[in-house]
Amino acid sequence: MKSSSLLPRLLLIAALFFSISSCSENLDSSGACPLLCPPVGGDVQNTTIDAIVVDTTVQSLSGLGTEPVLLLANRGDTLDTRVVVRFDSLPQTFLPAGDTTQAIVQVDSAYLALMIDTLSIKGEAPVTIEAYDVDTTANDTSTAAVLALFRPDRFISSQTFARADLTDTLKYFISNDVVLSKIQNKLPLRIGLRATGTESSQIRISSTESGFPPLMHFRATPDTTTKPLTVTLLSKTPVGQAIAAANLSDYTVIAKAPPQASPTILAVGGLPPRRVYFRFDIPAKIIDSSTVVRATLLLNQIQNSSLDPTDTVRVLPQVVLAGRVVTDPQKAAQIIANISADTLTLRPGDAGLVNVELARAVTLWHLQKPDTLPRAIVLKPVIEGGTPLEIRFSSSEDVVAALRPRLRISYTRQVPLGLP
Repeated sequence: MKSSSLLPRLLLIAALFFSISSCSENLDSSGACPLLCPPVGGDVQNTTIDAIVVDTTVQSLSGLGTEPVLLLANRGDTLDTRVVVRFDSLPQTFLPAGDTTQAIVQVDSAYLALMIDTLSIKGEAPVTIEAYDVDTTANDTSTAAVLALFRPDRFISSQTFARADLTDTLKYFISNDVVLSKIQNKLPLRIGLRATGTESSQIRISSTESGFPPLMHFRATPDTTTKPLTVTLLSKTPVGQAIAAANLSDYTVIAKAPPQASPTILAVGGLPPRRVYFRFDIPAKIIDSSTVVRATLLLNQIQNSSLDPTDTVRVLPQVVLAGRVVTDPQKAAQIIANISADTLTLRPGDAGLVNVELARAVTLWHLQKPDTLPRAIVLKPVIEGGTPLEIRFSSSEDVVAALRPRLRISYTRQVPLGLP
């Protein structure tokens, strides 16, 4: 579909979202939104149908480096993730107090300023963070190439933190000599961080996408009256790809992640992050000729005890905006919009019935033709790429029919027409 025809359609759908969101969900409400939220008349009928024609797990295609947090984890043989920050442009001069601009010939007190999500920290024992020089001409997205650089000859520095030292803003000191060498040789400074220690640990660091990116500070002189220099993140590669380069200014590298669910199980979250795509076939007599007062997707959650089973994952239902020309669920699952202010708070270790409310999505489908707005939704984690936890559900391929996804709809056949 050409962008010229796609834009008006998306604008129309966005307007519908706004109108529907402004309507009350109270069935006894006044006629505040008489057209989109008509008063209910007659008997409300309830039906549970096998309306899912496609349900599948797909990868998130947001891209490397688009995660809202950077995950630094050392969880034994279960989880190992590293963090890369890139400073591809380093200052060459500084302004001493009361003097003229001078070339940088020394570096003092160099450190990274990292914003930490203290509520998500795992582990009570001290954690050691090691820094490595991960500058390379290899493919920017090659995980293997980056992981190979976490070796002794690329070592920069290390620092050990007690649990009490892991505060909101973490100062991680790095080698002054390494920073100076990069400046003098006009080379990029790309740092890979790795967590080690006698016990497992996990830390979330704010990324560029969160608005609080890592920064580097240092002095070009021991004179404390001279203002320290601040260096912001920058990646100059891939060359000619500005968006990809911006994303790669900081990113998480996955060395090891918990095993993912089998292809016959629907999975949300994990590393690399995944989503679930559902497409429905709802009878026309319900979606076109009735007023739907409630629609609920019924899912059977499957227990996943591989990592932190009692932790919570917030899952968000989204409506798919891709038209019929996008037939690949993988691609369609990336063109989405929010349909609810409420999120599902789920624990990986739980099992049983999960209800996903879809009334707003069904209202949109009633107002739009299927080739304009497909009858499809996506379930995705709120923090995508920032958690290793994976929520699992039974799919339409489950051998037990009662565990397969179903759609429960409450509707009335009396549909008010026109405006009062």
